[in-house]
Amino acid sequence: MSNDRVPAHIRALQIAAQAVGALAVGALAIGALAIGALAIGRLVIGRSRIRRLQIDELVVARLQVTDSLTTPSTPAVKNDRAEKPESEHFNQPTTLDRAFNKLFGLLVGFGLGLPHNYLLQVRGRKSGRVYSTPVDVLSRDGKRYLVPPRGYTQWVRNAIASGTVSLKKGRRSEEFGIRLLSDDEKPEILKAYLDRYKLTVQRYFPVPAGSPTETFRPLAGQYPVFELIPQR
Repeated sequence: MSNDRVPAHIRALQIAAQAVGALAVGALAIGALAIGALAIGRLVIGRSRIRRLQIDELVVARLQVTDSLTTPSTPAVKNDRAEKPESEHFNQPTTLDRAFNKLFGLLVGFGLGLPHNYLLQVRGRKSGRVYSTPVDVLSRDGKRYLVPPRGYTQWVRNAIASGTVSLKKGRRSEEFGIRLLSDDEKPEILKAYLDRYKLTVQRYFPVPAGSPTETFRPLAGQYPVFELIPQR
């Protein structure tokens, strides 16, 4: 049937459908480009931080050598920061990190992102409000784990207090109970997490991806690890 014989209202519907389709394709393309840009940005930030940490460590080492040569040894002075337990370890995010997480969280909330990207939602232990943050879920041996690479963040404390979290992606949301792993259980999970997501999380670990499992044992107290328990 030629376009001349198509009723006007049918033709209008066809044009509208084509326009909606074009908008949908455009939105998906923009979302994919945004995710790619975010991933590259996180990678660049991570590498620059690693380089900066290496420089800082070199400067500190040189200062220590200089001090040992120029000053007599004195008894160590205790300070509260040095005695802080490992369970308080927390890598504070920068303003740029927060901006990336907010934008990436919005995209994941709309259903975009890689298969392991989710928007975690947890209720605040004091305010009762629901807070959201993007996370990478690790699947291993039929189980799913959450590894907060920054350590004991606020959402971690909220999750421990609540006992449950939700994972959201697009319109789908699923609630989970959580089990906090013991330090003896953590090394294998920490290694698997770093090896799999090294491009974005290497900056949070003092050991390189590919390190032996035993290398992570002394670090276990610094990183909480949750096993996700599906709610029936």
